[in-house]
Amino acid sequence: MRKRMFYAFGWTCIFLGLPLLGVAALLHRFGFTEGSYTLAHNYIAVLAKLLLWVAGAKVTVEGRENFPAQLPVVFVSSHQGHFDSAVILAHFRVPLTFVASSNAAKFPIVSRWFAYGSAIYMERDNLRQNYQALKEAEQVLASGKSVVIYPEGIISGGPTMGEFKRGSFRLATDMDATIVPLAIDGSWQIMGENGDTIQPAHIVLRVLPPISTKGLSRAEKQAIPAQVYDLIAHNLKDIQSRRSSAGAA
Repeated sequence: MRKRMFYAFGWTCIFLGLPLLGVAALLHRFGFTEGSYTLAHNYIAVLAKLLLWVAGAKVTVEGRENFPAQLPVVFVSSHQGHFDSAVILAHFRVPLTFVASSNAAKFPIVSRWFAYGSAIYMERDNLRQNYQALKEAEQVLASGKSVVIYPEGIISGGPTMGEFKRGSFRLATDMDATIVPLAIDGSWQIMGENGDTIQPAHIVLRVLPPISTKGLSRAEKQAIPAQVYDLIAHNLKDIQSRRSSAGAA
């Protein structure tokens, strides 16, 4: 029942948003790209919050004191489920965009919103396309928008975290940008391990201390992927351990 209601609500919102999509298209066509981006970003953020609510997701944000005062930054996040981006959009009220799989560009209508929202697409094993995506991400970052990256490259679909792709950190190290690690736990539970349901879940979004890449030596930059991985993995383990303790109490 919840699954049918979720998809019916989602597609209703998307179709009701078509007039706004038309406005975004006109703004973009006539060179008002910032206006187009702002409209798209705000629409997607509101939609994300509504979809989390309909899905029955409860989100707890921890580590707000670590949220950077100076932007833009590169957010580096764990990636358990399809709702990770919705969680970030619904709770980070700053200009940002995502580096996403090229599969996300195949969704009708939604992909247009993503395009006006400055989404950047990468395709696995396509070095030329990924190099172009890196350059696009550099331009987005230089324009003042933060960028969200999922260095696992794929959704884990469970509580565990996969290996990080070292190339995911080039944007931050090449641009001397600050990295803000994010540990997101519980998002996979909304769709379940098989991805065939919609059910309530408690999601924890923990913002971890920023890591500056400015002035680092080459060796120090090369050590960053492992440093960030260990930091996120430790915090995921801490969140999950706390869940287990609470459940046993």
